[in-house]
Amino acid sequence: MPKRRSPSGRPKGCLVALVAVAAIIAFGLWALSGDKSTLRSRLTLVVETPEGDRSGSSVSEVTIRSPGPCNRAIGFGSLSTEGEEGEAVVVDLGPRGLLFVTLAAERALRSGGTGMYNAALVPFAQKNFRGEVGKGFCSKDGFAAYLDEVQRKKPRGDLPFEQLPVLVRFRDTSDPSSVEQVNPFDLAKSFGSGVRLKQVFIEITDDPLTKEIENRLPWLAGTNNSNHRLIRLPLGPRYLGDMSTPELLTYENFKRKFP
Repeated sequence: MPKRRSPSGRPKGCLVALVAVAAIIAFGLWALSGDKSTLRSRLTLVVETPEGDRSGSSVSEVTIRSPGPCNRAIGFGSLSTEGEEGEAVVVDLGPRGLLFVTLAAERALRSGGTGMYNAALVPFAQKNFRGEVGKGFCSKDGFAAYLDEVQRKKPRGDLPFEQLPVLVRFRDTSDPSSVEQVNPFDLAKSFGSGVRLKQVFIEITDDPLTKEIENRLPWLAGTNNSNHRLIRLPLGPRYLGDMSTPELLTYENFKRKFP
């Protein structure tokens, strides 16, 4: 008896086998790749000045992948960042100048990393956002469940000043090498008497990403070298520990998109 064929003329068994293989591959990729969570957050600063309160904010985004079930089952796998996009916060203090809150965490800069800062990476208390982990092989990673719960509830909270990324100002905004670090606990030193940081808060949001930084720092427009340092250093070996914070800053600490 001749083999039964599908309408396309191929043996029906071959089609079933192909579907089965595709399903196995898809399942394997899912089991290894894990859960992906994308969060947007808004960082807002309120500054008190003799002329009145001034504020500025910026929305950035981070995508985090948690280990898949197979990786967790064999004790292998870790969190990984798959995407980052954002730009520095700008607080316009009028004639006193502009305050910039970079995307750079100082500790990350000192370790040679990019220092990308996002409120999703400054965790709200995980005990308050446990999320649904589930049971068995298909259960979520605990951190992935936490991120899902934060996304669902979209919390807002105050941020301690010491957890802020690096703050800076420019003597001349057209010249990146004129950058100066600003102490969040002593804004008056950089901007004059009566200026102080009043409040900082973060919130998870669905608002669109902020795309305004190039209006303030035109040298960021069209750059092809995001790793370019703001301050050109003399040739020769330099150690991170010997460099000042402004010397560590690069273009991508003010505007970042990865990948």
